[in-house]
Amino acid sequence: MRRILIPKASREQARWQQALAGESIEPLWIDPWQMSGLPQTAEHRNQWLNLDLFSGVVCVSPTAAEVLVAALDEFWPMPPSGVHWLCNGPRTAEVLSEAGLTPVFPQQGHTAEQVLALPEAQCAQGDKWLIVKGEGGRVTLAQTLTERGAIATELPVYRRAVDNDALQYMTSIRADADALWLSSEFLGESLLNQGRDLWQSWTGEWWVSSPRLKDWCQAQGCRRVRVASGATVQALQAMIRETASQ
Repeated sequence: MRRILIPKASREQARWQQALAGESIEPLWIDPWQMSGLPQTAEHRNQWLNLDLFSGVVCVSPTAAEVLVAALDEFWPMPPSGVHWLCNGPRTAEVLSEAGLTPVFPQQGHTAEQVLALPEAQCAQGDKWLIVKGEGGRVTLAQTLTERGAIATELPVYRRAVDNDALQYMTSIRADADALWLSSEFLGESLLNQGRDLWQSWTGEWWVSSPRLKDWCQAQGCRRVRVASGATVQALQAMIRETASQ
């Protein structure tokens, strides 16, 4: 039975475990993330109070969506109308839906590029967009919306770091794994920074969630790379089944 190393936040693991329970793999679970909320500043408060001025709001993760929902609860008796609520995937959409919003997200891919391809993201000159995200990370959303003529504002609401002990553990058990599920370039960079030679010489497969990550892996000298249809557990299931007979 193949052993797949799956880095996933602890709060998401039970849902993923349930979904993968019938698959012919032995999952190796690890939570590599350290998440902490950023203090609410005057800038945060100003953006929350002016949500009705935005044509669209994009949440890049469930954590970002949770912060947005908390702000709506605090500052808005009812969500402002006329705003497009966009996000990157079904898990983030679930958080927004539970708050009474109607989120739109790409059905496949779940990357910034797929979000930007949505009809709702085709903005007019001068439209205001708010991007609720973690500190740092990709700037593709803001950059592309700005190129389209919008006024894009990034609002960092949490800080994401990688646990060094988790990185060391992942590196130590890599020889026991047939594949690594990777949906974050930040995590991939952290693994290579921790043990570049060890991962570059690893004979297992890199199962990545997007063509962009495949290009990144190959540029880093990672050997065997396969691309899934997205970053969801369903995409991982499809990858497991696709490779089962190979």
